[in-house]
Amino acid sequence: MIRAGLLAVMMLATTPVLAQEAPAVAQARADAQALVAKEALIEALGGMGAVDQATRVTFLKARKTASPEDRQALDAIWAEHYEPIDRRHTERLKVLLAGRGWFTPEEVGQRAADGAFHIVNHSPDLAFQKEALAKMEPLVAQGRGPSGYPNLYDRVAEQEGRPQRYATQRARCVDGRHAMPDNVEDPAGLEKRRAALGLQTMPDYLKGLDDMYGRCDPPKG
Repeated sequence: MIRAGLLAVMMLATTPVLAQEAPAVAQARADAQALVAKEALIEALGGMGAVDQATRVTFLKARKTASPEDRQALDAIWAEHYEPIDRRHTERLKVLLAGRGWFTPEEVGQRAADGAFHIVNHSPDLAFQKEALAKMEPLVAQGRGPSGYPNLYDRVAEQEGRPQRYATQRARCVDGRHAMPDNVEDPAGLEKRRAALGLQTMPDYLKGLDDMYGRCDPPKG
């Protein structure tokens, strides 16, 4: 009897499971396997993004109320300590982005996708910024582009000597307050273009700059 019982247990253990998983369970299993396969990528993007934002929060907190003279000293600290981080992040992101499309929240989660965008937006490498911009544009056409896409578009345009499209870069300084840039294409259509991509109105955006950066410095010379 003991041998017969043992044999029955062994047969059950080796018999294929005929019942199929419920669709929700099967999908959860597939999602878990896909996530585990991307664990290193998600950690890399999220980690670099966290460092990118921490450096800027720390720096802007010190700079916001500093005098013009102290701001020059702070800019030197930025160049010494934080610019090398941006360069290292750029080189690492180039490797992660090679041969693939732009990172989406559906693929890597919102935090990692945001991290990837912050890195390329702050990259000192114009050619790499243009490459990333081109990878984002199909997503933008589908309404799935990164929320910061207008910032990167304008940043690239400015570096190439072209007008900004969304007025996100280098606001003018008027009486210590931020004002609309003067190098904007089709100013009459600006608010419509900004609204189409979910951006604030210009008055609200400029007020946000004042709140974030404090009194602005007029151009030197």
